[in-house]
Amino acid sequence: MNRETELLVPARIDAAAFRRFAVFDAFSVRKRWRSPALFAALMSMFAAVCLTMRGSREGAGLLGGVLLTVGLGLPLVYVVSYVCSVRRQAKRMGLDGRRIVYTLRLGEDGVSVAAGKERAEYRWEQIFRAYRVEGCIYLYAAPGRAFLLPEAEYSAATWEWIVRRVPAERVLDRCGGSV
Repeated sequence: MNRETELLVPARIDAAAFRRFAVFDAFSVRKRWRSPALFAALMSMFAAVCLTMRGSREGAGLLGGVLLTVGLGLPLVYVVSYVCSVRRQAKRMGLDGRRIVYTLRLGEDGVSVAAGKERAEYRWEQIFRAYRVEGCIYLYAAPGRAFLLPEAEYSAATWEWIVRRVPAERVLDRCGGSV
């Protein structure tokens, strides 16, 4: 990469930024909310049918209540257990926001990432997606590999740099701001 025209972005990631990313990735990018929502909708529908039959069928009200409780309770347990597992993962990773987890070099040709002895390079055409959300930029090198650039580490020029180089259909600004 041409070192004369590049931006250097150290990524100091804290546990809160990691949790926000994990929830965003799971529920917005990977759409993991669909199965629990479908389950809740189906169980609620079955519960409604049972509850409408309360007067004519013995135990229909009880069955309706059980179906509704299970239908709403299990998806809630799924989401809470996911958030708790992300919290545990962030703790294991020691994300306190003080140490640099990795450093990104944004050059004319692409992105270079260095984390300890590990190095990776991605051309701008390879970048899967770039999201700007409140407080962070998520730069997806591939569907399952993203790099976080916390707001404290980058400037407006960083987002503009990314927007100019990543294909427009792959750039999503969730902040509502203009570029």
